Amino acid sequence: MAIKILGVKLNQETPAEIKKIITAWLNQEASRLIVTVNPEFVVAAQHNPEFRAVLNRADLATCDGIGLVWAAKLLTGQTIFRLTGVDLTSYLLTLSSVQPRPRLYLLGGRKNSAELIARQYPMNVVGANSEVTLVSAQRLENNEAVIDAINHSGATVLLVAFGQQKQELWLANNLKKMPQLKIAMGVGGTFDYLSGQVKRAPSWLRAAGLEWLFRLLIQPRRIKRIFRAVIVFSWLVIKKHWQSNKETKKITKL
Repeated sequence: MAIKILGVKLNQETPAEIKKIITAWLNQEASRLIVTVNPEFVVAAQHNPEFRAVLNRADLATCDGIGLVWAAKLLTGQTIFRLTGVDLTSYLLTLSSVQPRPRLYLLGGRKNSAELIARQYPMNVVGANSEVTLVSAQRLENNEAVIDAINHSGATVLLVAFGQQKQELWLANNLKKMPQLKIAMGVGGTFDYLSGQVKRAPSWLRAAGLEWLFRLLIQPRRIKRIFRAVIVFSWLVIKKHWQSNKETKKITKL
């Protein structure tokens, strides 16, 4: 089940259903791409057709932002459920109820963040590399060597933390070179939070949909990104709602 918000697909399954789907994928042959969509993704997709196409081709698109829950209700009258990249990553890192266990490779993030997480979860993490540099949407420095390391690690799950757009475009261009993977997912700043290098908002703020405000307070340099995610996204949604109402009134008059 899926809907579209401003042209971007979002799955409607509950967090429990999504976790069940992912667990089943771990024992199937195909490689699946998961995207964790937040309002900033949707704004970026309005101006980047390639990025939008990658999001809409993904096997699963989870809602990683309270603004999307609100937008879905306003624009479609339907419900979507929030499941953040941090929560989904934590699930995979601790999943022990399936055999064989998921074997995770962590790529990207702040310096040493992937390696720090690998030390915390030695049962599920088979490799980590935060020392990578993107030279284009398709390639890293030493791109083939990085891919070879992932393939030789025996990983079945690849989590990539290059930041929005970059990680999704890189995965779309390189996933076919890693056929042993069952799941690949871009996770943004997740490694920074789970490694303890960046403090996450208290649970009550996250529940209230105010995690963006907490991020702004502790990382003021994020103001441009938060402006896009909060102000620009809200304006686009309200504009779309107004246009839809206008069209409905025209049809009613006819």
